[in-house]
Amino acid sequence: MLRRLLDNPWTYFGLAGLLFVVLIVTQFEIRLPPRSKGQVDDIRALKDRKDLNLLFIVIDTLRADHLHAYGYQRETSPTLDYLASTGVRFGRVISQSSWTKASMASMWTSVWPRRSGILRWSQSLPQQVEMPAEVLKRAGFRTAGIWRNGWVAPNFGFGQGFDTYLHPQPGRAPDKFQRRRPNPVNGTDEDLTVAAREFLKDFGHERFFLYVHYMDVHQYAYDEVSARFGTGYSDTYDNAIHWVDRNVGALLQELRDRDLWRNTVVVVAADHGEGFREHGLEGHARTLYREVAEVPWIISLPFELQPGIVVQPTVANVDIWPTLYDLLGVPIPPGLDGRSALPLIEASAKGVPGPAERPVYAEIDRTWGRPKVDPDAIVAVTLGPYRAIQQIEEKVEPEVGVSADVSKAAAEAKVDDPDGADEAPAAQAERSRRLELYDHRNDPWEKRDLAPTDPSHLPPELQEALRSYVSSDPPPWGHAPGQVQLQEMELNQLRALGYVIR
Repeated sequence: MLRRLLDNPWTYFGLAGLLFVVLIVTQFEIRLPPRSKGQVDDIRALKDRKDLNLLFIVIDTLRADHLHAYGYQRETSPTLDYLASTGVRFGRVISQSSWTKASMASMWTSVWPRRSGILRWSQSLPQQVEMPAEVLKRAGFRTAGIWRNGWVAPNFGFGQGFDTYLHPQPGRAPDKFQRRRPNPVNGTDEDLTVAAREFLKDFGHERFFLYVHYMDVHQYAYDEVSARFGTGYSDTYDNAIHWVDRNVGALLQELRDRDLWRNTVVVVAADHGEGFREHGLEGHARTLYREVAEVPWIISLPFELQPGIVVQPTVANVDIWPTLYDLLGVPIPPGLDGRSALPLIEASAKGVPGPAERPVYAEIDRTWGRPKVDPDAIVAVTLGPYRAIQQIEEKVEPEVGVSADVSKAAAEAKVDDPDGADEAPAAQAERSRRLELYDHRNDPWEKRDLAPTDPSHLPPELQEALRSYVSSDPPPWGHAPGQVQLQEMELNQLRALGYVIR
């Protein structure tokens, strides 16, 4: 009877609504005990261990360059900085979209967006996809996912393989809690931390895979303690990072208190970044520039690396799960676009050249939330110092319940603003540009477009990379995306994230 109760996700809904983590409301300080020191050769040996757990943390809308560990002047992220300084930090990570559902679909499946097919608001991952939770469950892990972003809800296919996959019931917000969005998602990330701590309490004695998807950076939400960087647009974003960083710290404290700290791999990743008008726009889900595309990726091991390893070659979010499979000694499924970064980690630690860089892709359909309008997709390819961004012209079958009679005027309508605001003139001009080229050696923030008038004058390697991407093979599961009919209540919950869907 007790076991049945613990296996029931509604137990966690109740607990998340009743419990309150006092530790988070006060200033959190890391008090984790030192672990044994490890070397790069110890990383490969992890695959032989049968007691390793995996804590997989996604911080929604977290751009890398606002973390102190990535060179930001503000100390927004002491917990993440600690994990990076004693573990593995990837210096340049490209997310596969600037919209959560498309990005997370590529992250979980380890294929580029063009192959996953998850590019529009109503599309879902088909059951034939083998998700990481299914792979790890088969390998003997108890699997649990805790989330607040509706784009990773189970009706979009993201719950496959999880023993428990829940959206925690909102609890009481800390005193003087602030949110930038006028119609925020209910609750706070403290609800996730509470539910995750309860999971560790009840199932920490088993081998587990726990996925926690924090949301308050997306919401620009924070408490009084983290209100330390000002009240401007990017200041409140930094405050939210500090608040979520403290939540992560409380979760690590739970690992320590339950003596799980020395046999758990902790991974921190993000789905996409956030723009602060670097290219005329605020927010995300419309462009593929560096501010929305580059995200952190940190791996903390069951032992400390002194010093931590920094991997400088460009990697992608599609590489995360092949790397974790390799790390845990789990066979890597065939047909993936992602590849294990363990060879890069070893080469970086030893100061020797690693595997050659390959093209890294991202894609966004700029009309993903407008089902009656034709797709308006752009793809970015990053290769060496270059990033090319090109518009893709195509027609697709109408989405579920959408008429095929789409007027040219509607197809040329402006892109919806995720924050509900009108699009800036600079963004309208950007939409009419069919090709852009940037050289990050001299222009790291992509201010000077070097694209030739004729796309055939692009560097040959970029031409081939773009051609290869557009003509991608079908995904390894061989099935097209599913289509989800959302009720008005579900649509309103997604609109509460700040997106316009109509």
